[in-house]
Amino acid sequence: MTDWWETYFDEDYVRLWSLMRAGGDAGRQVQGLWGLLGLTEGARVLDAPCGYGRIARLLAEKGACVLGVDISEPALREAERCRGEVPTDRLAYRRHDLRFPLDASGFEAALCLYTSIGYGSEEDDRHILSSLRNAVRPGGIVFVEAAHRDGVAARTGGGKTSERRLADGTRFVEERRLDAASGRLESVRSWSGPAGSGAKASSIRVYTEAELSGLVRSAGLLVRSTHCGCSRRPFVERGGRASRRLGLLAVAA
Repeated sequence: MTDWWETYFDEDYVRLWSLMRAGGDAGRQVQGLWGLLGLTEGARVLDAPCGYGRIARLLAEKGACVLGVDISEPALREAERCRGEVPTDRLAYRRHDLRFPLDASGFEAALCLYTSIGYGSEEDDRHILSSLRNAVRPGGIVFVEAAHRDGVAARTGGGKTSERRLADGTRFVEERRLDAASGRLESVRSWSGPAGSGAKASSIRVYTEAELSGLVRSAGLLVRSTHCGCSRRPFVERGGRASRRLGLLAVAA
């Protein structure tokens, strides 16, 4: 049986998500990560999974030496296409399933951004986090940024449907429902426009701050702090000022 994520991140995903995030917050996220993680020019950074390289490329342009890793061939092709003038000794990409150990190490920091865990089982996520832990040097940083369950519950409740028009005129509809028993966010995204139509379904486990912290510790990491996404601001779990995203900073012993 094919797991949903094995076919999800295809050419349609790259095209549609690139349109949705065009002119988005990647620059702000990179600026936040640079300060939060104490990165300096020449720092070795692992971006895993890296998708189509929107963060990896900007980090490399800022001076880091970045390895981007992803399981999606279409995403990696797009990342290579969009590398611009960044040389390969500053920015490299590799296809790899992070549930298995990565044959690269010594990074100052490893990043797992944009809710890139929770696709499969909790054990899958523990393996992914262990791969990141083993890839950084002793005392190196592993930073995980994801949606968190309380924030998703507040915005989604029993279900929510949203619609938008993308820059090329494509109509994009998203239906989301949080299963309270499993903690999984079930989503169906459909689209129709000048480049065609289709639909994709996903199922992502969204963790509470306590659950994600426990999972990170079980992978052999020490949790140092939690943040509002990729910023220095502290994470707020509930209430009127609750954070939309959870950033968790951990270090390898």
